Amino acid sequence: MESISLVVPKKKAEPVRRKLIEKGVLRRDLQIRSDAKSVYLPVTQRIDLGYPIEKMDFKEMELQVSDYRLLVDVPEEIRPLLPSSFDTVGSIAIVKMEDEVAPYAAKIGKAIMATQISIKTVCMDSGVIDEFRTRDVKVVAGEKTTETIHKEYGLTFKVDVARAFFTPRLATERQAVAKQVKPGEVVIDMFAGIGPFSIMIAKTGSPRIVYAIDMNPDAIELMKENIALNKAASVSPMLGDARELVPRLEKADHVVMNLPHDGRGFIGEAIRALKPGGVIHFYEITEEDEVQKSLDEIADAARRDGRLMKELARRRIKSYSPTMTFYGFDLQFL
Repeated sequence: MESISLVVPKKKAEPVRRKLIEKGVLRRDLQIRSDAKSVYLPVTQRIDLGYPIEKMDFKEMELQVSDYRLLVDVPEEIRPLLPSSFDTVGSIAIVKMEDEVAPYAAKIGKAIMATQISIKTVCMDSGVIDEFRTRDVKVVAGEKTTETIHKEYGLTFKVDVARAFFTPRLATERQAVAKQVKPGEVVIDMFAGIGPFSIMIAKTGSPRIVYAIDMNPDAIELMKENIALNKAASVSPMLGDARELVPRLEKADHVVMNLPHDGRGFIGEAIRALKPGGVIHFYEITEEDEVQKSLDEIADAARRDGRLMKELARRRIKSYSPTMTFYGFDLQFL
């Protein structure tokens, strides 16, 4: 079927695809095409995103049910409690379920796989369980594995969802931070996990070095594999406690603090690690009316070290609960 399409370089295709979905103009009835250099995204109307528009033929998509809830066989009283969303990490779907729903986990998993052809494994997520922030996951359908390969913005990550924490929901945030890093700068990633922030920064911002710290030996092992997969030679993995390791490092232009429940406890070390004018990319899950209090406490900690804090940016990343929100802050310290 003929359609107009945006002609986008391969490295730019994923963020453009997401933007087209957000604007509601990406054609879901046609298969996206690509060649060695470009990706051809079929659209319902002309849209100016700075890319050429061409007419071409596309294969039609086979119609299929996309909402697993329409297929899953559960009692009617359970249906309103079915999860409305789940995380997709590579070929693995990670689903949080209420206690009443958990007995039907296998049926839910099979229904998800029936509606999402890229999903080969479904895991039930019972929450974070230890000091390493690993998920308590159980395979409930599909291949009996917790390992997968996840791709975002042209990068490739080996992930084991049972051994080290990883969320795909920060992909856009990781790129936003990486774009702020200038060539030759020094970055400290205090809670690096398998390395998604560190590697994105290394590949996007061309820093001189990224010190990527984590306490989880499994995360460091996976990070080393991901550094090799992405040829991110400027990332230096470090196993240990950020409180002990950060004071030994050279001063940084940027510090990444993706520990949204407990990051404030490390803020003093982060501030002291910064060059004058350096920026902390700080993440926190908090109540809406507690945001300013949190920032005031960080500013007070800076003053105690003779520094002044300037808020450069504040982003609502996602809802965490009915009353709490996951925030990202870019905070400069003079």
